[in-house]
Order: sequence, then C-alpha cells, then structure tokens
Amino acid sequence: MTDKQIAKQNMLRVVLLTLDEHKPLYTGIPAFVKTVDDLKIVVKEIEKEADLQSGLNAKGATNEKNEAAVALITQTVMVANALSVMASDRNDVALLPKVKVTKSMMYSPHDTETLRIARRIHAEALAHAGTVLEYGVSPEVIYTLETSIARYENLIAAPRAAITESKQATTNIARLFARTDTLLNDRLDKLMSLFKQSEPDFYAVYFNARNIINTSLRHRKPTDDETIAKTET
Repeated sequence: MTDKQIAKQNMLRVVLLTLDEHKPLYTGIPAFVKTVDDLKIVVKEIEKEADLQSGLNAKGATNEKNEAAVALITQTVMVANALSVMASDRNDVALLPKVKVTKSMMYSPHDTETLRIARRIHAEALAHAGTVLEYGVSPEVIYTLETSIARYENLIAAPRAAITESKQATTNIARLFARTDTLLNDRLDKLMSLFKQSEPDFYAVYFNARNIINTSLRHRKPTDDETIAKTET
C-alpha cells in the first residue's frame, strides 16, 4: 500500500476502536449499527488484500516450489542411479544413456527440462518395474516419484499466479478505500450529528479519530459539523 493508504488504514482502525468503545450509545440506531458493521467488513477486506499485495503469497509459493523441486530431484536421481546399475549389469547399452542423470542436470533453469528428465526416469522405472525391484526401487518408490512429478508440475505456475494476484489486490485496495470514504463521509460523519448535543465527548473523540492521518499527507476536508464545532470551542 502507499503511505497515504497506510495512514488511512491506521485512521480507520482508530475510528473503529472509538466506535466500539462507545457502542452502547448507538446500539438503538439500526442505520448507525449497520454502517459500523459494513465499515468493519471493508477494513478486514483491505487487510486481506494488503497481505496479497505484499507478495507473501508469491514468496510462499516460490518456497513451496523449491521444496518440491528438491524432493523431485532427489527421488529422480535415486531411481536413475538404480536403473543405471541395473543397465550396467545387464549390459543394456540402449538404456544406460537414458538413465544417466545427475543433480546438476536436474537443476535446470527451465522447469520443463527438470520435469522432462523426471518423467523419462519414471517411465523407464515403470517399464523395468520387475527387474529394478532387485535394485531397491519398489512400486512404492515409483509411485512416490510419480506424485512428486505431479506436485512439482502443479506448483510451477504458482509464483506467477501469486504475482498476478498481487496486482489485482492493488486495484481492489483502491476500490475498498473508496468504499470506506462513502461509509465515513456520507454516512457516519452525518449520523454523528445525532450525538453533538447529547454526547459531546463521543462526538469530539470520533472526529479527532477521523483526523489521525500522516501529517506529510493531504488532510481530509473537514465536514460542516466539524467546522462548526471548531468555531464553537
């Protein structure tokens, strides 16, 4: 979020805290209660979108993808090594070059290449399942490799999707803040006039909370009630 949005978010939190502290004063006014509830919902949505915008999801997706890559590469090399020994024992010159795999080969800058190698080793393990069992590669090991391939394939696009999600969150945040402006300026600020005479302390502390904005930023234009209140003090 921008500095202005962060300052505005802080203001909203203080306003909601002030409203909660004085809730008994307006519980009998349905329109007031609904507006406060609506504001709370929008503020929670802003917090949710801010998390998405911050890129935490993208970082998490990247970490999960890296973990999946390590598991996939480890399992692929293990199965490939067993197949390589088996091919040597059987003098299978056709199979031997197909299963010659190292970790450095697997750590390719291209995800598709890593998957291609893993799929090839998985296919050869299936094709020689009966024989490679003697070399420690059980059906369970082959199945584990298969699931690791599927998991890695699903995670390849996750970081890119999270980046797109972050961009969308930026748009959503602007829309949500506009919604808070409507709830505050067009509803709560006006409804607060009900308490100007009956509950002056509540009235004053509410508008003080409304003005908690970063001093480096442009301040909100005072409402008519605020201007009148200032001239009367």
